[in-house]
Amino acid sequence: MYPYGELFSRNYGIFSETQQERLRRAKVLIVGCGGIGGVVAIILARSGVGHFTLVEFDGYDATNMNRQIACFQETLGRNKADVIGDQIKRINPEAEVEIHNRLLNHAEIAQLIPKVDLVFPAADDFAFSICVFRDAKRLSKPALLVVPAGTWANVAIVPPRGPSVEDMQGVPKLPTYEALKKMLSIRRYKFGTYFYTLFGDWRIDYYRDFIEKDLPPTQICPSVWLCSALGALETVKFLTGKWKPVTLPRYWFITKNRISVNRINGLNMQAFLVRQRKLLWFIFQTRLGPGLESLQGIWWRVFYRAMKHRQERAR
Repeated sequence: MYPYGELFSRNYGIFSETQQERLRRAKVLIVGCGGIGGVVAIILARSGVGHFTLVEFDGYDATNMNRQIACFQETLGRNKADVIGDQIKRINPEAEVEIHNRLLNHAEIAQLIPKVDLVFPAADDFAFSICVFRDAKRLSKPALLVVPAGTWANVAIVPPRGPSVEDMQGVPKLPTYEALKKMLSIRRYKFGTYFYTLFGDWRIDYYRDFIEKDLPPTQICPSVWLCSALGALETVKFLTGKWKPVTLPRYWFITKNRISVNRINGLNMQAFLVRQRKLLWFIFQTRLGPGLESLQGIWWRVFYRAMKHRQERAR
């Protein structure tokens, strides 16, 4: 077994011994070890992070093969946290890995948060992750946000004080997980993600089935690994203290041909769409809601036909 200093000797051209030791002692909680969670875990392990707590109840299936870093023919059916934990130990046998390979509730996850330096909510269920972000804030722990959809993604460190994930994404601050889960599944609210077709290059027929038939978000490996690597870099910035991380209200905005740093409520298209999302949700709760939903139906038919024509011409 090679010593830690030899395994990570190339890091010392950038990090001082003190900074690398901070990585070695760092403790990270990752809730969800699939596409983004698995990639971030492996990159942090190869950076020298020494302590991981992994939470994941799900196993690999064939649909994970296109993007999940530890999904292979021989790992299909195995629990993702178990597999990622094995990979971490193969990289650095000294690493400490605590694995929870079952579905934990929010109270159980909240008990794990005070023991770590940073929390990464990476569950497929975004409502579930939002509640983990809330617990991290309540317990004064920073969290990592990585949200990909198609070729679009956002990345940032979410500090204990300051704007929330809901502020950034335009999600109403409903009080419970159940209310958030229900809201995120409502057809009229899901239409607020129409920018997935504009920024994220979703095929319009897939987006229609995402809205109508609850297909999962479409994702491709290069985009998932790119935003995950950027999230891992922001984590390393925070843990070493060498650089200032990109922290809300600033966040990374990523598309297939652009990577930039935006601001919440700034002069950018995503901020405009977030304001629109919040305004429409407010109107939906008033007596004007039914009329707005009818108008939304008309808008959708026009938007679908326009995008369909545009995508057919681009074949």
